[in-house]
Amino acid sequence: MNTRERFHAVMNFEADVPTIKSEYGYWTTTVKRFIREGMPVIEELPKDISDNGVISGAKKVDPESSIVVDSNVRNACGLDYYISKFPLNFSPLLQEITIEENEEFRTFVNEFGITVKIRKSGTAVPFDLDFPVKNRRDFDAYKERYDTDFSKRLPSGWNQLSARLKERDFSVRLGGFPYGFLGFPRHLIGTTPLFYMMYDDPGLIKDINEFFLGFTMEYWSVIFRDFIPDCVLIWEDMASRTGSMISEKMFEEFMTPYYIRIIDFIRQYGIRHIFVDSDGYIENLIPIWYRLGVTGVFPIEIQAGNDLNRIRRNFPKLQILGGVDKRVFTADKTKQDIDLELERIEKALKGGGYIPHADHHVPDDSCWENFRYYRTRLNQIIDLYAKTGA
Repeated sequence: MNTRERFHAVMNFEADVPTIKSEYGYWTTTVKRFIREGMPVIEELPKDISDNGVISGAKKVDPESSIVVDSNVRNACGLDYYISKFPLNFSPLLQEITIEENEEFRTFVNEFGITVKIRKSGTAVPFDLDFPVKNRRDFDAYKERYDTDFSKRLPSGWNQLSARLKERDFSVRLGGFPYGFLGFPRHLIGTTPLFYMMYDDPGLIKDINEFFLGFTMEYWSVIFRDFIPDCVLIWEDMASRTGSMISEKMFEEFMTPYYIRIIDFIRQYGIRHIFVDSDGYIENLIPIWYRLGVTGVFPIEIQAGNDLNRIRRNFPKLQILGGVDKRVFTADKTKQDIDLELERIEKALKGGGYIPHADHHVPDDSCWENFRYYRTRLNQIIDLYAKTGA
């Protein structure tokens, strides 16, 4: 059974099937640290790789992609490939324009029309300075920048690539950042202005989501002619450490109609695994998503107060990705700390439908000794359950 077949078996809660041994990815500086601390190198990192970047635990869908894929941690820890992200582009494909650049920073307008400032070296999150949609006039002009020539949005050599993907042995997801019905309007408007606009001009937010839904279904219909992914990921990031950013009533008004229609559309193509990606405390959101047809969640941030095994008890057939608290990888933690963390994970594995891994990319405060111990022990636990059928 290859990785793709195991993914479907695990997500279908089939008995006696070992879950996937994989990690989402790593900061570039994390892998560099692991190498300095003794991790064997079977493939040198690209010489021009940025410290501000990430290294994926998944296989490339498009061989021409600039994504850097990990080989070293995977080889050292005996890992499978993670779920690969299909390359999508939901922008109006605007020309990138540099506004200012010096040795330390670059400020530019990206293909979405968002003004962004980035640090050119080191690790830092890009800073959004300005957004393209501030009112209805802006959005009416913005949506005119989109066209329906979806061939421009497909990977190069699409006919050959889609034929090869039909024979793939790894799983592929469609969706992700900034795909979502809070995620997309927030990407165009900004977080605080979006919430003001939900009050001041709710019709505009609904029109943005209506446009986005229609565009998505047209776009994905073209992809689905030649290729069916293994799952879909709706990106929202709609919660913080203290709970959801919007109330259930607001969700019902601004998001439920579009969830119903996109999930129905996805299922028409035989896709059965539909995840929502949201950071923060999500336990009060899970019942809403689940009721609408979402089948799984990612991640499960323990530091935000989520309880992995409480979620499993409340939703026995909810698929779960992630859930490992990456804070146990730091040098000040002991093997006993890691074992305690893995006790939680082991309990959740008993319920099935679960692929455990660190939430998000593994950060560079992780030390190689602790990460290797965590991954070795977790692999052993997975193998034990495969042998015993527990």
